[in-house]
Amino acid sequence: MSEANYLERLKKAPISELSFDDVGLRRLIQNAGFCYLPDLLSLTDQEIDARFDGRYADSIIKMRKKYRAVPEAFAASMLQPKMVENPTNVKASPKSRPPHESNIETASSIEQYEYDLSHFPLTRSHGLFSAKLEEFEERARGAFDDLGSRSENVMVYQAFEEFSVDLDGLSTAFEELIKRYPTKPRIVLMLIDRCLPNAFMVYVADKARRVFNGHNLWGNFFASLGIRDGSVQGIVKHIFIKHVEERGMPLYGRDEEVNHYYYTALLHGGLSEDSWSNLWEKLLPLAKEVSKGSLGFGGEMDGRSVLRELKNPESRYAPEKAVLNILEKAPDSTIAPLFEASMRVAAQIVDSNRAGSRYTMLSSFGLPEAAMQALRDNQERVPPLATGGRAAAETQERRSGAHRLIYLPIASLQLDLSEGVVTMRWPRQQFPLHFAGDKIDYYVDGELKASSEFDMSVGKCILNAVGIAVNPRARYDVELKLMQKDERAGDYIELSSLSQSFSRNKPGCFEFIKDAKGFCRLRGKNERLTKKRRIAYIVKDGYKIVPGQGMKAVSEYEASGDWNDNQIFIYDVEPGSAGSVVDELTGEEVAVWQERYVAKVDKHRIIGETSDGVDLYGCVPNELNTSDGLPSVSIEALDGASALKDLDIMCCCDGELVSMPRCAIYEDDTENSGIARIEFNPSKTSQFSWHIEECVLEARQKSAGGKVVFRYRFAVVPIQEFRPLSISIDHGRAVAEYGFQACLPIDVVRIYEEADAEGECDRLNSLNAWERYEAKALLKDEFLHLRIRSRESGKETDAKLALAAIGVDIPERLANLSKERPICLADALELGPSAANFKIISYGWRYNRAALVMLGSKPLFFKNLKQPGEYGFNLFRHASLFQQTDYRASSRLPLRLSLCYGDDVSTGELIPAWTDVQMLDCAEGLGINGWKLSPGESLGYVLRFEGKPLCDIHFRFFRRSKYKERDEKPIATAFAEKGSAEVTLPLSVVRQLSNKREVAVEMSPSDFFGDPRREYATSIILK
Repeated sequence: MSEANYLERLKKAPISELSFDDVGLRRLIQNAGFCYLPDLLSLTDQEIDARFDGRYADSIIKMRKKYRAVPEAFAASMLQPKMVENPTNVKASPKSRPPHESNIETASSIEQYEYDLSHFPLTRSHGLFSAKLEEFEERARGAFDDLGSRSENVMVYQAFEEFSVDLDGLSTAFEELIKRYPTKPRIVLMLIDRCLPNAFMVYVADKARRVFNGHNLWGNFFASLGIRDGSVQGIVKHIFIKHVEERGMPLYGRDEEVNHYYYTALLHGGLSEDSWSNLWEKLLPLAKEVSKGSLGFGGEMDGRSVLRELKNPESRYAPEKAVLNILEKAPDSTIAPLFEASMRVAAQIVDSNRAGSRYTMLSSFGLPEAAMQALRDNQERVPPLATGGRAAAETQERRSGAHRLIYLPIASLQLDLSEGVVTMRWPRQQFPLHFAGDKIDYYVDGELKASSEFDMSVGKCILNAVGIAVNPRARYDVELKLMQKDERAGDYIELSSLSQSFSRNKPGCFEFIKDAKGFCRLRGKNERLTKKRRIAYIVKDGYKIVPGQGMKAVSEYEASGDWNDNQIFIYDVEPGSAGSVVDELTGEEVAVWQERYVAKVDKHRIIGETSDGVDLYGCVPNELNTSDGLPSVSIEALDGASALKDLDIMCCCDGELVSMPRCAIYEDDTENSGIARIEFNPSKTSQFSWHIEECVLEARQKSAGGKVVFRYRFAVVPIQEFRPLSISIDHGRAVAEYGFQACLPIDVVRIYEEADAEGECDRLNSLNAWERYEAKALLKDEFLHLRIRSRESGKETDAKLALAAIGVDIPERLANLSKERPICLADALELGPSAANFKIISYGWRYNRAALVMLGSKPLFFKNLKQPGEYGFNLFRHASLFQQTDYRASSRLPLRLSLCYGDDVSTGELIPAWTDVQMLDCAEGLGINGWKLSPGESLGYVLRFEGKPLCDIHFRFFRRSKYKERDEKPIATAFAEKGSAEVTLPLSVVRQLSNKREVAVEMSPSDFFGDPRREYATSIILK
């Protein structure tokens, strides 16, 4: 048949007669009212998205692309006759289908397949299963294909993220299918084996981690399915293990016939919630030690090091025996990524606990749901209170609702080469019901790009998928903010925020790897190339990729694309390849790499950069008379210790070779194939000068003729304890005074950027060793430019010291009001939240920077400010914070900003430096600082105020002995207008006082309509 005839036939063929791989898609198209396929394929992307759900819309768009690219071949494939089972191979069941199965979503009954499946070439489901199961199988197969292209050791739990809101549905679909034919489980399982192997792996692994209670796995597993036959149970286990092995995934406990299935199912499920509950009890304290720097490298700990601690029976971080037994069955290489991710999550918890906030937002870093749910239980758990009674119950209720944990996956970044954009994608997620009505705002580089509300569903909330298109660039800073609607004010308030940053894996460029689905996705952290991959490199304009061994330019991309001052280079890259990024103007190599090695630099002690852009460090003298302020470096050889021996390490400081101390961090038992790592720590030697104009650390590969595979340049200036000494607010601007201590005799000259071009500088400051230098700058300024010269050695460095770079935006009306008098509860109620929006803006990147805002002793805001961003808090959002607590007098509540930045050695040890500034003068109450009972006219008494009330006040008087009793009525009331100096006491109150009885006075502010707001009442006692 000619190609034209195929197209003509396709125009006239009903959709029901066409060959679709996905029967669910065909049914959906028919239900949408389409009779002929060309009518559907003539729609635009927007029209398709409007009529169909996301996954089906994507399938239709892909189908349309094939139709437009090769219409004749596409028409021929769709007109192929549908595969029909040969009735001679099928033994019909003598039993008819029971009436209660008439509405089952299977196109043909499984009961007809009573034959030996090994002799039947069944490769597709042929409508035997529900559309949902077929969809799950397609998604699971795609997920495993993609994971297999990324890593050698794929675990089933890594595919759970693909089913983030559908795991329950997948489990229900399989269980309904198995229970539907209780007398024919073997046939059902054989068909699952043939047609749904990938979805079944996800089902078994997910169910295993759900039902395991610390002791019983398979008993609970099969009890829920109603399977009691041991041989059928064995088939279920065998099918799971068979397909895990066929996928090349790791198997565990091979030497234990009984526990082989047990360990494999649990580990591929990512461990059970019970196991994680015990693990978090160990991992969280371990993360605290890592954050202090006593363990790990650069504030982090790799997965193998974590496992070494957990598996060491002598370690205080070892879990309980049942969990330890499971971990010991797994080679570290297969589960190390799981525990590296767990430490990254734990590190977020450590930071959030310092903040003491009510909500904590986390990135889950791919941890399975069981792990995150166990962490949520750990963090939201409230210890039982020792005291009873109503007050205790109220306190318990407040505390149980005081802390919520919300976790989201890290966005995936995809590069579209045809469109020239990078898209950030967050998948659809489910959350607890209490988030209904809230929303997530998505900020990219400080700009609001998208919002997504939590939609209520049955027993849960759904946060829909979000995609944000951004232009290619060298760095992305993302902020996700949890927003809750204030019912009274009508606007949204920020409850918590989460930073997700995407920085370069290699110096100077982003890498996007073409995956199994044809997308270019951002290369994962520490992702190793195990086969040839196509990689797109995004490099700044003015730089280029110089390919080394194993890198081949792709022919169809003869020239790079030039998008927004960035360039795209596409290469086919082999494992073990090498390359570099070169400055086209100077020819200088700005970055080099070799795929066999991964180098990391601990820059946590960095204090700025030189005028040439080289990283700058200061001095932190220690008891060894060396400096703890220098960077440390680790180089990991992916091919074992023998690869490390192939490296020649050189360190050159100001033209002189320096011996760099090194130590082996770990080596796998398999020396030539495992991973080995060494660390270089300059703080262990005195050969490093306290003033270094340029230090170059290089690693060269001997077998490649001395090819550079790693290079790092840095400089050191002889100063310590660089920090803000004080902060002040001057005419609405925050001004900081910075200072440092000289470790050697030095001359310091401040350079002003605008004056430097004219050759003008500040006066020369000559400092002796241990003398201090001070300079003022705006708190929002990013750098302090100094020329530092050592008088003894003559070395000179143009240093740009990194400042705190924090902007503070105080509402002008409140700032002016605070100069006249303290801001109080009356102001909060009169002006409302709209008048009290404060902003904290962070500029540039800093390794150690945080801000804390306190109202008196009550925290309002805390944030680690490592990246640029804009954050807010509202002073009047919780007006009750201004409510007077002491009946004798109101207390001052200074609104204070505490900035954590720089080093403090005043106590004899190195600790983070905190600097405070008062932003506003605030106080409790309604403007009354005190009161006095004084005689009035006609034998009466008045309550005379110290200060004047700033709003109308309603008074209620009670006998003190009866005050606070339920339904107790006041003995009298009174009213005082704003600005009054006193209020006359009613006669009934005077009589009580004359009879030596104490009277409780309740003072409530008045609202706009003149009604008392008793929730903000203050009580005093008259005697």
